[in-house]
Amino acid sequence: MNAHSTVYVDETRYNLYASIHKGLRRSQTLLLVRLGSLDAADTEAVANVIADMRFLITLGRKHLAHENLYIHGAIEARRAGATERLAEDHDHHERDFDELEQMLDTLEAELPSHRSPIVRAIYLRYSQFLAEDFTHMIEEETETLSLLHRLFTDAELQTIEERIIGSVEPDLMLEFLRMMVPAMNQRERLGMLSGMKAAMPAPVFAAVIHAGVKPTLPASDFLWLEYALSMAA
Repeated sequence: MNAHSTVYVDETRYNLYASIHKGLRRSQTLLLVRLGSLDAADTEAVANVIADMRFLITLGRKHLAHENLYIHGAIEARRAGATERLAEDHDHHERDFDELEQMLDTLEAELPSHRSPIVRAIYLRYSQFLAEDFTHMIEEETETLSLLHRLFTDAELQTIEERIIGSVEPDLMLEFLRMMVPAMNQRERLGMLSGMKAAMPAPVFAAVIHAGVKPTLPASDFLWLEYALSMAA
């Protein structure tokens, strides 16, 4: 997709990219800001950034695997060859992740007095990755989503998303939820969580709210959401 192309997307149709991509953009951007302001001599701060970047890379790899298996697989079943470029982008992302993890290993092993150039290198390399990843996500949310709308009904798209969700381990699903919830607006949160409330036993949903939602939101936002969920059928 070039920077000047415009692809019409029917925003009334089911969108299985929006929430997870909002979460990824927010988390990635916050990490980039932390990298840019990181004091390389602060051993604790460096260790925290390394751990958080490694975990975000883990979530990124999981996200790619989900798209490859469930979304690209479904598209290929109806339009062979349609995901070839997307697959190439995902392979490129995997190589980016490998390189970033190697750079983190180097940073972790270096003496505090020698870390600054490595931190700067990681900052620039991660900036490059984000520029490419943001462009890739825009393509998915325009060109690929439009293709999905042509090939599948909303009910079929919802089923694909439910298969993705069902494949994720509960602990990891909580991490994805913690990433997505603060990136959403209130109505989007209410819509997603209302569906979860209807599908889950009450004690399980209460645990999800306590561990995966409440810690991520300002008190006022959580109170609004809690009230709105209490009023939902």
